[in-house]
Amino acid sequence: MLIENLETGVLALVSTPAFKTSLLSSNDTPHCFGRINMLKTRKKLPFRQKAGHFRFAGIAIVALAPIVALAADGDTVITIPEAQLSLIQNTLIAAPMAGVVDEVMVTEGDRVTPGQNMVQLNADQVTTELRAAEAASQAAQLEAGNDVDARYAARTLEVRQRELQQNIEANEGFAGAISDTEIEKLKLVVDQSQLAIEQAKHDLQVAAAAAREKSAAAEIVKARLEKHSIKAPIESQVVEIDVQPGQWVEAGKPVVRLISLDPIRAECFVDGRKHGDDLVGRQVEFTMAETVGTSPTQTLVGEVVFVSPEVHPVTGQARLWATLKNPSNKGRAGMRGALTIK
Repeated sequence: MLIENLETGVLALVSTPAFKTSLLSSNDTPHCFGRINMLKTRKKLPFRQKAGHFRFAGIAIVALAPIVALAADGDTVITIPEAQLSLIQNTLIAAPMAGVVDEVMVTEGDRVTPGQNMVQLNADQVTTELRAAEAASQAAQLEAGNDVDARYAARTLEVRQRELQQNIEANEGFAGAISDTEIEKLKLVVDQSQLAIEQAKHDLQVAAAAAREKSAAAEIVKARLEKHSIKAPIESQVVEIDVQPGQWVEAGKPVVRLISLDPIRAECFVDGRKHGDDLVGRQVEFTMAETVGTSPTQTLVGEVVFVSPEVHPVTGQARLWATLKNPSNKGRAGMRGALTIK
């Protein structure tokens, strides 16, 4: 009797002009009217069948509850009642090299800034190597700046050239005063002095290259030393620490996990047969269904950044992501709510 009364009530509801008018705007209208007609024509079903059919009809009516409206600017406002927040920035910081943990400088819940040291690996050996490399670089730079040989060669050339000129002038005043052999020897000495200058310049260039090599070697050791300090790459919050002082870690082992709640992502599904990239860039509002503590209901704003080109073959749904501003960190990963696309 109760089922029959409910069935009569449903038939009365769906027969109203307002209800039929609302159905005309839905793509599922023929499907729903088909169910309504079945409900009208199959009044004599057994109790079990009628109850099941009534439940199906009731579900059909609920599923067609309007979630689409028209905005003032003509765009369709879409409300997705089931959306969920997820992290955009969720980073596992790994040890860049193997070593022993000297110190852990953060704890869970700490907020860190870019470049802040979080974990320090033992660096005694590499620190000594750096001092040695820097000393070798300094010695090479001093050698590269030493032009004594070049200046001596230049001075020697001046003396040899003057000596050669004096002997040539002596022969001009007194023929045969200086033998041709002696003149040739003096010319050879002058040539040697010129070559000595070229050699000195070459040695300076080699010394400068060696200094650059030593400097680069020192920079390599310095970079190795920097790797012993595991630093935060972004402004974020520490949520996991997986090492302790004295522990040996291998290269690539995660040591700290960082997250950032601002911005945060809202994920949901839309009808991929109707919507796609046309939604990208649209403004959105996310209204949380849950709150933290006694805080009032929060609303986050942002925009659609991605609609998946893949459509589910059965449901026709496509994934949608929206990036939301969350400066107060009230929105947290895993929270659910309604997403309105304006």
